[in-house]
Amino acid sequence: MAIRGLRASTQWKGQAARQPMLDSVTGVLFQDWAGFSASTFESGSVVPSIRLSIIAPTYNEAGNIIPFIERVKSALDSFDWEILVVDDNSADGTAQKAFDYGISDRRIRTIIRLDDRGLAKSSIQGMLSARGDLLCVMDADGQHDPATLVDMVAHLERANLDIVSAARRLEGDHAVEGLSPIRHRLSNLGNSLSSLVLGRKLSDPLTGFFIIRRNRFLELAPKLGDPGFKLLLDILYSDKNLRHDEVLFDFGVRMHGESKLDIYVIWKFVTFLLSKMTGGLLPVSLISFLFVGGSGIFVHFTVLYALLSSSAPFIVAQALATLLAATSNFLLNNLLTFQDRRLRGWGKALGYVKFLALSAVGIVANVSAATLTYERVVHVVFLATLAGIAIDTVWKFVIANRFIWK
Repeated sequence: MAIRGLRASTQWKGQAARQPMLDSVTGVLFQDWAGFSASTFESGSVVPSIRLSIIAPTYNEAGNIIPFIERVKSALDSFDWEILVVDDNSADGTAQKAFDYGISDRRIRTIIRLDDRGLAKSSIQGMLSARGDLLCVMDADGQHDPATLVDMVAHLERANLDIVSAARRLEGDHAVEGLSPIRHRLSNLGNSLSSLVLGRKLSDPLTGFFIIRRNRFLELAPKLGDPGFKLLLDILYSDKNLRHDEVLFDFGVRMHGESKLDIYVIWKFVTFLLSKMTGGLLPVSLISFLFVGGSGIFVHFTVLYALLSSSAPFIVAQALATLLAATSNFLLNNLLTFQDRRLRGWGKALGYVKFLALSAVGIVANVSAATLTYERVVHVVFLATLAGIAIDTVWKFVIANRFIWK
């Protein structure tokens, strides 16, 4: 039987013929390569039947999901496979389309996530729910070619690796078709920064297309954070001893819909890198909270001096500057820091009132901590002020995390 993407042979030395077997878990008929050892991979040999779970995190991919499934079926006709469509409650009916297709093909399963959304989190949940020995994460939008999976599995088994990633060809003209010029530049910059964090040069540590052995993933899962959409980078950082290699592929063009790359994804990635640079001492959400707080200081002084230059009384200028800075902080934290728990409607209005009250209490905590530090610890204004700001920031972050964006 010819296998797409490889020069395959239907002969193997001293092995029994293939026998159809029924998977007791899935009820799916698959082929068992009796007595075949995956460690005996050689160039041109047959790829054995391997339990492969494909996790496809989706959001509004109704136009892409069925063509994606059909392409997987065509590419993996010699594998024992399943597809888990992990959908973040798409409004366009993506999950329903996958569910309807799965009625006639039990290898297609659908998981719908109502809360705690996000590409990395969806991928992790799908991987934890998968039945395969090998777990693959890939996009369903047409940009990741399922035919590449054959090469990836073959390389993983032949080289006895823990994980294989599909690296986008980002040099020359290869990336022009699948990436816009700005995304091309962002990818190259992100790859350089990611390689710096990992301590080794990789062609594409930001790819969202990879295969990992299930047992290795289960060992790593408790260590994984939330890098937004770059789960591979988190996996490679969490265990730098993983046996890993890359397989090059041509990044395709999205078939339907729009890219999910937005300001939140970029922000999440930057804060994730900064968190790793601190050795994980500062969590991603706290770093984001600190940056937002810093922007609030800028807003405060900009408004304050603008009003003072207009001859406004200081007390009025200070009050308005404080209010606008707190408002800016609330909106940015709702958009970026706590995007997965974003407040909407009346919940957003109530959260805003709570945040203003929280800011008022934080001011008292700030002044009290600074005064205590100055009088009891060190008579240095700068250090005392930093102590007050630190207490204020930690107070706001903890309370906001538990009582506003909960």
